[in-house]
Parts: sequence; structure tokens; C-alpha cells
Amino acid sequence: MDGSISFDKFYNIINNSKVSSAKTYHGIDPSTEEDLWEVPIATEDDLNKAVAAANDAFKKWSSLQQQERSRFMKDLADHLEKHKDALTELLSKESGKSMPFAESEVEMGINTMRRHSDWSVPDQVQKDTEDVKIVVQHVPIGVVAGITPWNYPFQLAILKTAPALATGCTVILKPSPFTPYTALKIGEIAAEVLPPGVVQVLGGDDSLGPWMTKHPGIHKISFTGSTATGKKIMAAASETLKRVNLELGGNDAAIVTEDFDVQEAAQLVATATFAHSGQICMATKRIFVHEAVYNEFMTHLVASVTSYKPGEGFCSPIQNKVQFEKVKAMYDDCEQQGLDFAVGGGSKACVDDHRPGYFIAPAIVTNSPESSRIVREEPFGPIVPVLTWKDDSEVVERVNDTPTGLGATVYCRDKKRAWRISEGLQTGSVWVNGGLKLDPVALFGAHKQSGIGGELGPLALKYYTNTRTITYWKDRLEGPEAKGNKGLFA
Repeated sequence: MDGSISFDKFYNIINNSKVSSAKTYHGIDPSTEEDLWEVPIATEDDLNKAVAAANDAFKKWSSLQQQERSRFMKDLADHLEKHKDALTELLSKESGKSMPFAESEVEMGINTMRRHSDWSVPDQVQKDTEDVKIVVQHVPIGVVAGITPWNYPFQLAILKTAPALATGCTVILKPSPFTPYTALKIGEIAAEVLPPGVVQVLGGDDSLGPWMTKHPGIHKISFTGSTATGKKIMAAASETLKRVNLELGGNDAAIVTEDFDVQEAAQLVATATFAHSGQICMATKRIFVHEAVYNEFMTHLVASVTSYKPGEGFCSPIQNKVQFEKVKAMYDDCEQQGLDFAVGGGSKACVDDHRPGYFIAPAIVTNSPESSRIVREEPFGPIVPVLTWKDDSEVVERVNDTPTGLGATVYCRDKKRAWRISEGLQTGSVWVNGGLKLDPVALFGAHKQSGIGGELGPLALKYYTNTRTITYWKDRLEGPEAKGNKGLFA
């Protein structure tokens, strides 16, 4: 690399080199619908070169001591931080996030890299007697392909890179074609810090993902995206028995009990529902409010949501036109079904037909049958149903009545009751009295069709390793003079 980084020119990063391509594509600024910069489309030959470089780099990277890899990772975090302002502006452009939201994501990603640099998976002694010792080691899988979505392109690229590096794996990132820019710059910045082939980034079209999942030189796929695509990846990965980490769709619910401060609950639920216009995997998609406080809760919730202004803070544009049309279709379906809107409505979905950008007004639906699309499906946009309940076991059963199980929130003052409700939920994460809060040490996993494996924290590192069990008999460690015929292989 030449040591200079331009934030208006973009390349694939292969073996620490900037690589162009004969074919290019470009993203679109969802706030203005203006074309963004050209990005090279990786060829199958580009992927083969990246895989070869990653496997070659793996030999040395995996043999480093954890402390050495930690120094590299902290150096990478420092270099990312030097470019924080430019990365924030770039992220805002490609994702449609407001500058404060974009800055928060960049800071979160840098912190994730730093925190993971301190973690490892130590050997575990399972047995140690006079005769025998058994040790389980967690060894790096090899080359990891990280396939990331468009809603959090910077943080999720780091989320796949950091645990892989910490365990001794090498990484090839494939960002979403809708948001390729910050991921490509992560690769370019990493090339200034890390040995060649350790972190590579390829922008591509719809062919690149299938090439990765079938490539015999890639040993693990870490994917974040839709359940439908996750199933295809799992099927394709089975051909080579690749390991998979799948963080997929969810239909997260919020449960509000009658003993929690109603105004506070409404404000917290509004934040967890409408931040980034609902384009967050762990955003609240269904709100269950105890019938005793429903009317008061709705008064406060409506007041919070109607204060949001398009393009400011929470009201980001929908990131791309495909998703924009899907969300509008959900609004239309609610209106066609005759559902009531406490805020917004199908005919009012677009903020302003003459305004550029994929902006949709927030909406709250209030009389949704459990069988309706708005309750059963994840809209991934700023529309949410509110339902009532009166019995704890009943609401837990209704929340669990979904094929997915990513996360849920519980707003309850009674500690024992909150814990009891939380333990009944079939989700990978439960947040009590506060949503949209991810601590880097907390494993983020899933139940049912929301995924396999986990991200974040020391426990997640195990998903980037294979186990190796070493059993040895002590009386034979000192040479041929050792006496005794004990042991399985005597």
C-alpha cells in the first residue's frame, strides 16, 4: 500500500494491494437518491487470489502468540480511529444515518476491535491424574468469509473481523452492494497495519456470495442478513461442511408490565422501535402492553413518535429502494386489512412525494389480529403493532409464537417477575428495562430460525475455532525406559 487513503476512490483489497476491475457498480445515497462512487466488482479470479492469500497468511497469523495478534488488532483500532471523521461521513452517506448515529456506529466498531484484542480461548484441562492428562484446545478454523448487510455496514464488518483475528483466523469480507464503502476502507486501513492476506475485502454482485459459500479454501461463513438467504448459505456450505455463523431475521417483542413507569416505558419502547427507522435487527417489532396501562401508554407513545422529524435523528431514510417498496407494501397491507393507525397510515407512508430520498413516516397500528402480517412478519421499517395482554404466562406464550427468536425486551420493576418472564422467552437475548444496548462482552446469539452461533464477547470466539483434544499418558513421556503398560494404546 502507498500509505495514502482517499475517501472518494474505492478498490478491492487483495493481499494488501488495491485492485480495480473492468466492471463496476455504485451505491445510492438514500437521503438524496444520488449516485455514489464507483466500486469494482470482484471476479471469480479475484476471489481465488484472495483465498490463496488468506490461506497463506493463515499459517503465520495463526502461529503468533495471542499477545502479538493483540498488538496488531490494537494498532488497527488506532488507525481506524485516526480516520474516524472520514469514516463517519462516509457511513452517513452510504447508510442514510444522521451524523450522530453514524459516529456512534464507528465508535462502537472501533471499541469492538479493541475489546476483542484482549480475549482468547485458553486450553482447558479436563483431567489431570497421576497417570493421564487430557487437554482440550480451541484452534482457529482457518479462512473466514464475512458477509455483511446494509443496515450496520461498519460495525458488522468489525464484528466478523475482530473475533476471527483474535482466534488466529484470516478474513475475507464481502459487504452488501448497497453499502460497500466503509468496509472497503476498513480493508484499505488494515492493509497499512496487518500482514498481507490477513484482512481482505471484495465488493461484488450477486455472484460473489455463492462463490464464497462453495469455495473449498474458505472454512467458515459468518453471515448477517435475512433468514431466507441464511438458509441458502447453510445449504451451500454443506457441500464442503463449512462452519457457519448465521445472524438472521427476528420479530423482537417488547413486554410492558403494569408496574413500570408508563411514560418512561413509552419513551424507551419508542427508541427501541424507531431508531434508524426500525432498520436494526434487534429493534422492537411487536409491542405488548398490559391492558391496565394501555391507554396511558399509547398517549405517551404517540406523543414521542409524532415529535420525530424526517431526516433528523431517528427518522433515517430506508436504506435502499428494494426495502423501501417492501415497507410501503406492509403499510398498504395494514390499510387494506382495515387496521387502525394511531400514527401514520398506508396512504401517508411517504413523507413527501416530492422530496428525494427513501423516507417513510413512522406508523403505529393498534387493532392487529395475531395472524396479521404486521404481527407475524418483520417489516424492518418504522411501523409497529401494539397489542394488549393481562396474564404473564399468556403474554410469554404469544411472544414465543413465532418461528424466529432473536431478542426481546421486558419493562418490569419487580425483579423476580422480570426474571421469570425473561427465562420464559425463546430468544437469544433479553434486555430488561432497556433495549438496543449491546455490551461487547455479552454474547449475541439466537434461537429457532433467527440463526446459529453467536457474535460478540469472549464466548463468541469459540465459534471461530475447532476443538482438538490431546490425551497423553505421563508414564511414557520420558522415553523408552518408562515402565508400565497403562493406556488405551498400550
